[in-house]
Amino acid sequence: MKVGVSSWFANLGEFERRTREGRFERAPRVTDSEQIKKELALVDLVEPLGFDSFWTIEHHFTPYGMTDNPTQILSYVAGRTSRVELGTMVLVLPWHDPLKLAENLAILDVLLDGRRLNIGVGRGFAAREFNAFRVPYEESRGRMIECLEIVRRALTEEFFSFEGEFFNIPRTTIRPRPLSPDLTENLLMTWASTESLELAALSGAAPLFTNYRGWSTLEDNLRSFNALRANQGWSRSSSAIATTVHVHPDEETAREMGEEYWRRTSAMTMWHYDRMGSDHFMPNATDEERERLVRAGYEDQASAGIFGTPESVIDQIRELQRVADVGHLITLHSFGDMPTPMVEASMKLFAEEVLPTIKTFGSTDPRAIPYSDVMASSLAKG
Repeated sequence: MKVGVSSWFANLGEFERRTREGRFERAPRVTDSEQIKKELALVDLVEPLGFDSFWTIEHHFTPYGMTDNPTQILSYVAGRTSRVELGTMVLVLPWHDPLKLAENLAILDVLLDGRRLNIGVGRGFAAREFNAFRVPYEESRGRMIECLEIVRRALTEEFFSFEGEFFNIPRTTIRPRPLSPDLTENLLMTWASTESLELAALSGAAPLFTNYRGWSTLEDNLRSFNALRANQGWSRSSSAIATTVHVHPDEETAREMGEEYWRRTSAMTMWHYDRMGSDHFMPNATDEERERLVRAGYEDQASAGIFGTPESVIDQIRELQRVADVGHLITLHSFGDMPTPMVEASMKLFAEEVLPTIKTFGSTDPRAIPYSDVMASSLAKG
């Protein structure tokens, strides 16, 4: 399997010191520009250490993930590297103008000059982001479906038009044309509900797990996903999985450090997604019920992390690959406000003692169904 690295470009110090309590009169502990430079320095290690890919996320308006333009970040990384693949995990389709997004993907594909561009997409959930974009969450499914349709047409048809509920596009084209023969074969999709799992599978996308609750759900989700593909007459797919990793020569230290910094990251995650105030999460909960929800959220996320010695981490990844047929593992080493020397030490130890072994594990790349085949299947079913 392939193994990559991701970065969230998160500023936990800003969250804890200022944003969480609205104390903006305080001086930042770490400025946003300083945090971005720190993460970019770690990105420069990805290719020399032998990883296969670099991925980043999309978030807006908070220090949870300062990644409001993933294709811009990846274009920078493309210019600083020569070998690694790049990927998004994920582009939140309801927030995008589909033509502009297709243009961004096409030019990034040209800049990569034959290297693979993995296009991870999703629906999104955070109320604070939908509200700021002035996109009603109730429209998110319809907007996502139309945006995905338009992007795939733009990347595969030189001229096209579209008429929908949210977008009406006259006959047009995007320039530059993508370099890759069919970028839609690189499409991956994530989900957080049964409804979205079905949408992902029937869209022809490959499965991408970015926010899952422990490993017990992975096997069931992947089985359901591939069963839906089989019903369409399509081949099964391996999965791409993003997971938190911390490696240290001492098992106890690895787990203590990993869990400590991940616990603080989880607090920011819960806040960003507004799980305390959202109508979707216990709007009339007591303080005790809310605290219980926070603890449960942390445990869910922590159970998906991989912390330990190189030998222990190899064993954990071997089991993860068995459960979820991993074709591309995406590792997050920098989380919380973990000091840079600690992150670098984890990445280097992982690269030296874990990477050579786990690259021999498992399946080939997750593969989407080409858009032309998806359309042919839809026409055949009437």
